[in-house]
Amino acid sequence: MTVALTVWANDLRNIVRDRTVGVLLLVPFILVAVLRFGLPLLEQRWTALDGHDQLVLGLFCIVVGLFPAFMASFIMLDERDQGLYPVFRILPVGFGALVRYRLAAVTVLGVVGSLVLLVGAGIGEYSVFGTAVLAAVCAAGGPAAMFVAVSLSGNKIECLTVFKVLFVLSALGITGALGELHGWNAAWAVLPTYWVFRAFGAAAGATTSIAANAAVAMVVYLCIAVIAYRRLRRLLT
Repeated sequence: MTVALTVWANDLRNIVRDRTVGVLLLVPFILVAVLRFGLPLLEQRWTALDGHDQLVLGLFCIVVGLFPAFMASFIMLDERDQGLYPVFRILPVGFGALVRYRLAAVTVLGVVGSLVLLVGAGIGEYSVFGTAVLAAVCAAGGPAAMFVAVSLSGNKIECLTVFKVLFVLSALGITGALGELHGWNAAWAVLPTYWVFRAFGAAAGATTSIAANAAVAMVVYLCIAVIAYRRLRRLLT
């Protein structure tokens, strides 16, 4: 546990040192104000948003769930650039342990950020169980995104580009809540966020529907994470 705390403390120092990345820690609280006060004003001017509050909340929660992965990816790329990964192999803290600690941090921060939005935005009337499931499934995108970004990026600029693509793909998943699972709409079901948005679009209090869609999203996220992690391990061997 002491080793884990040391890793997390060192990561936090690196994040705070980089103001561009560190400001992301405040994003959930900023988005709460945007959703609570800004969204009603926007709906008055753009009536097409009326009735889609929960989907907008879902989009923001998904994005917030990816921010911790964005920060962790930058740290891991710095370590790779400095040639530290070969060193980790001969230290008590191996690469596998380091990844587990980072996964834990990314997941916890994702859950906390999503909960801040779900509770603070005042949108929807989800039960305690439904809120917990939605926060968990939004945070699940973080580990998958981290592995994808680090395995595909050679530097921070490429990592930023990968995350831009991931944000766009995540937003495209909103088609899952806007149409039925048939025809061309079914093609988007390969995106985990397709199922996340379906969970957010479920009727308030319908925890069974929320849990079912969240479970599918979790499975897709897990498949993506495993594939990306294996690619990352091959690059480091």
